[in-house]
Amino acid sequence: MGDLACVGLVLTDVQWASASGLGEWTVRELYAHVGRGVTTTAELVAVGSGPELPDAASYFLALRELGPTGAVGVAAAAKEWAAERDVGTLVGDFDGLAAKVVADVRAVGTGVVTTIAGTMRMSDYVLTRVLEATVHLLDLVAVVPGAAEVPEAALRRAVDVLTDLTPPAELIALATGRPSGVVFPVLT
Repeated sequence: MGDLACVGLVLTDVQWASASGLGEWTVRELYAHVGRGVTTTAELVAVGSGPELPDAASYFLALRELGPTGAVGVAAAAKEWAAERDVGTLVGDFDGLAAKVVADVRAVGTGVVTTIAGTMRMSDYVLTRVLEATVHLLDLVAVVPGAAEVPEAALRRAVDVLTDLTPPAELIALATGRPSGVVFPVLT
């Protein structure tokens, strides 16, 4: 998580204000979206019941059921988060919370937490954050070349979750050049 905070330290005013390649979001709003995810993770509270969602892929499937309303809400929250904070605060919050989040995750471990999609093990929820951070770091690098390197371990974990969202037979057919149905996108 600290890598994305470091990226925030080197972006120019022009880069912060540039289009992110994700609809109407600027780089600042994209950064705010990921930073808000760190803050949300820091605020999760362990619950005593069993998980409703068995894994990270199920989290994204549950969000998909919300349809466009969920995506609109996420976009609006990112815009609001970015508008309420100056760049120094965005970067500082992100960097300052990273260590706390890691400590919290270690403390909760496989304990169950409540998320916007339902209850799930903290260890699975962390994979949703890895996927989000990885996808959006790739988005950032696409519009600010050389801004950061995406860690190989994060890429591999993101691929694991995306693979879990993909029908296996269709993925195999697509990956081996055979006729397949429409497989992608599995997440937007």
